[in-house]
Amino acid sequence: MVTVSTSPPPEAAPIQYGKWPGVARVPLDEFGKSLADPDLDRWFEAFCSRNQDEDHYEISGEGYLLIMAPTGSPGVLFEGELAADVFMQARNQGGVAFPATSCFVLPDGSRFGPDAAWLNEERRQELLLPENLPFPRIAPDFVAEIKSPSNSRAQLIAKIETFIRFGTKLGWYIDPETRTVIKFRPGQEPEALHDPEYIDGDDDVLPGFRFAVRERIFDLLADVE
Repeated sequence: MVTVSTSPPPEAAPIQYGKWPGVARVPLDEFGKSLADPDLDRWFEAFCSRNQDEDHYEISGEGYLLIMAPTGSPGVLFEGELAADVFMQARNQGGVAFPATSCFVLPDGSRFGPDAAWLNEERRQELLLPENLPFPRIAPDFVAEIKSPSNSRAQLIAKIETFIRFGTKLGWYIDPETRTVIKFRPGQEPEALHDPEYIDGDDDVLPGFRFAVRERIFDLLADVE
């Protein structure tokens, strides 16, 4: 059972676990909230702040608060490797990089935070618009998700496809256990890659970006006994 701090505590039934492993789904109306509430972002920001040492939180387009266990090892190491390269790409080539603690508000009301994300330099000014504070109401140009034991392939692919549907140009699904990568592009069939050495960022999205997925994720701990 997942325990979180709420103020005031809701009068609600016990948390119902969804079919995704490691994810609890709590209807927002148990907190007296809905996707249509104008103060939902403020409430969500305060909720995450009060419970930041316990779990990771998102909101689905169906109106559920998603409560996920913190990423353990080695998943947190994989996230760090990918985020580091995305941040270096932004520093050297422009754009804005986002870590796993970020949150994006999409048109269906979902509030999702991918493991890594990047926004084109030409869109940087969008972050300063009043409607994009505290959470950007935009779809970043690139998102990536790395599967861990606390989430499922279906969950992460559905999240990536939601980003793609609302304007993201490139999405990566990375599964360290099966050594598989799936690339998602708007209007194209997903491209599955088995045990690739690198993943390219595509010239029209992240030109010149190449992530050494085999070295930095698949084989990162291969020499550890």
